Amino acid sequence: MKIKVNPLTIILFLTACFTGSISVLAVTYAVMAAHEFAHLTAALCIGLRPESMTFSPFGVHLELKNRIVRSLTDEIIVYAAGPLVNALLALAALYIGCGELYRINTALLIMNLLPVAPLDGGIILKRILSCKYGTEASRRIMKVSAAILSSAMLCTAAVSLYYGIINLSAFIMALFLLGNLITGKELYNIDFINAVANDKKSSNKARLVIVDNRHKLIDAAKTITPSHTTIAAILDDDGRLTGFMTEKEIIDKAADG
Repeated sequence: MKIKVNPLTIILFLTACFTGSISVLAVTYAVMAAHEFAHLTAALCIGLRPESMTFSPFGVHLELKNRIVRSLTDEIIVYAAGPLVNALLALAALYIGCGELYRINTALLIMNLLPVAPLDGGIILKRILSCKYGTEASRRIMKVSAAILSSAMLCTAAVSLYYGIINLSAFIMALFLLGNLITGKELYNIDFINAVANDKKSSNKARLVIVDNRHKLIDAAKTITPSHTTIAAILDDDGRLTGFMTEKEIIDKAADG
C-alpha cells in the first residue's frame, strides 16, 4: 500500500507550527489515520486489497484496489469499523481525562454516522436500502436525505450568522454534502453484484471478459471458476459497449448457442 502526502498538507503543518496549533492538528490527523486504519483492517479481513492511503488537507483517505463486496454484513463491518474505533478512542479519552482527544473523536464519530454518502453512515444506509429496495430506489432516498441535511446545515449557518456567530463548520459541511449530491457517482450497482453472486465464491475477485464477434459466449463460459466472478461485457459490431451479462446469463446463452 502506498502512503501519499499532499504537498498542501505539509504546508498546513508548517503553518500550524507558527500559529501554535500544531499539537491539535497532529492529534486530529492521528485520529483520522486510526479511523482509516480500522477500515483497512476490516477490508483486509474480508479479502479486499489496499491501493493507497492519502494524507490531504481535507483528511485521510483510504483507496482500495477492489471495492466489490457481495455480502451486506461484510460491507457493514468495513464501513462501521472506522466509527467504532472513534467511539472506543472517545471512551478511552474520557476515562483518562483527555478532553481534546475526546472532542476530536466524538466530532469525527458524529460526522461519519450522518446518513448521507460518502460518509460511513450514509454508505451503510445506502447498501441496506439497496438490498431491500434496489439501487435506484436507494439512490433517490439518499439524494433526498442529503438535500434535507445540507439544507438544514445551511439554515443553521445562516441563523448563526444572523446572531453574529460564524459557524464555518456547518457551512463547509453543507457545501460538501451539496457537492457530493451533484457530482457523486455510484461505485457499483448492488443489484448487478447480487445477480452474479448466486453461487458463493472462494474470493472477491472479479474477471471481465469481452464478448463480440471474435470472443464468443462459449469462450466466456470457459472462464467461469469457483474462485472468480465472471462478468461479460457485450460489444456491438462497431465496438461499442451495449451491456453486461451475469454468469448465469453467460451459461444460459452459451448453452442455447
